[in-house]
Amino acid sequence: MAPLPSNSTGVVFLDYSVGGEGHTMQLRYEAGGDFNEVLDVFDAFLTAIDAGIYEITIEGARHRADGATISLPITWAFATTYGTTTALHNQTAQYYDWIGRSTGGRRVRLTVFGAITGYDVADDDYRVAATGIFEDGRDVLVGAADLLVAIDNAPIVWYNYVNLGQNAYWRNRVR
Repeated sequence: MAPLPSNSTGVVFLDYSVGGEGHTMQLRYEAGGDFNEVLDVFDAFLTAIDAGIYEITIEGARHRADGATISLPITWAFATTYGTTTALHNQTAQYYDWIGRSTGGRRVRLTVFGAITGYDVADDDYRVAATGIFEDGRDVLVGAADLLVAIDNAPIVWYNYVNLGQNAYWRNRVR
């Protein structure tokens, strides 16, 4: 598939830090949608996975309108932290990935750094079924199906699993 411009939809960026490292999550929303509703989705999502992440601190939120080339700050009126305990610096590279695909075939992912469970050590399995907090997070994303879209502005079908891992870039950076 040919690449699409990154500004083909409206986007809300959520800037956060975990263990002293800054990260950004993003969700795209349909044309005519309200970016404030996306903030609600972020809050519900982070609340749903709260027990499975190290403490993350929300640094701020930004919005980029459909077709725009810049993002502008928006007010984050929810909790300033989510998660359980403070991450050690070497744990900040651990992540969860909720994966999906648009009905037009474009891949979608929502990555959260600060995962308490980096991977299944016993079985070397980097993918787990969406149960417990993983299912709770997926349920929030699925529940926002009328709002969230992929880069092609098509609805998203979220897979029934979550990828776990340790990001090589961040692992090497924190060494």
